[in-house]
Amino acid sequence: MSENPQVDPRQGFGEAYQGPGQAPPPVPPQAPGAASAWSQPVPPGGTGEPGNSGPGGGRSRAWLIGGAAALAVAVIVGVVVVTTGDDDKDTSSGKPPGVPGGVAEPKGPADEKPSEGKAYSKVPDGCELIKASTIEKILPGGRCTPSPMDKGEGDLATMMTRMPRWESTGGGAYQSLSVSLTVGASVKGQYDLKKRTALSDLKGIRKVEGSRPVSGLGQEALVVDTVDARQGTLAQAEVIVRDGNAALNVEFSYNPQNSAPTRKQADDAVVTAARDVLGSLS
Repeated sequence: MSENPQVDPRQGFGEAYQGPGQAPPPVPPQAPGAASAWSQPVPPGGTGEPGNSGPGGGRSRAWLIGGAAALAVAVIVGVVVVTTGDDDKDTSSGKPPGVPGGVAEPKGPADEKPSEGKAYSKVPDGCELIKASTIEKILPGGRCTPSPMDKGEGDLATMMTRMPRWESTGGGAYQSLSVSLTVGASVKGQYDLKKRTALSDLKGIRKVEGSRPVSGLGQEALVVDTVDARQGTLAQAEVIVRDGNAALNVEFSYNPQNSAPTRKQADDAVVTAARDVLGSLS
């Protein structure tokens, strides 16, 4: 064994432990107000703590204390910066709504604002789109048959659709009036598609006999007249309309070989019905 006495770790900087049976000397009390051991200079030879001996022990301990304090300050500053950001920005992304990465609110039909025109957000039930007095003039005794979407149960967040139909057999001649309405985004494309379809001759089935634009009805409107190409017993007047975020078409079908309305009367009927539809929206 080594002749050098071993140091008891419990003594810190006290005298060396002399051997079994002898208690270590008590640590002298520290005077009130005396400097803490954390701030006292480290004696040459290190702290006496395991793994921290040597001339660099005191410097290492001081570095650890200073580094911990600096880290705490950095964390506090970071929390203050995050919690006191600009109130006008989205706190989850740091970006205002509408900026890529920000939070945007869900949009409805009224939020899908067209480049021009009105932005409708309320649509009545399908059978309420046209006034009863208008129906009585066009189809005396006509009764409405709603589609499954006409009660608003199929409305989506960004689109509302109505497709009611009125029919009459007054005077023994079958006549019908139907509406197809869409309120929502991208109605310009729907209007263009409906117009191309109405102006297209279906060889052997339908023949286009005339068309004309309508002024004062929405932003764009066109009336198209067609007739059954086989027997000529079924004619149709159709108006296609776009107004803001609404696109619609109204069709009036009749037999031109009986005492039904003339072509002009049929054209006037669909234009009047289309005005009622737009007037019912808000």
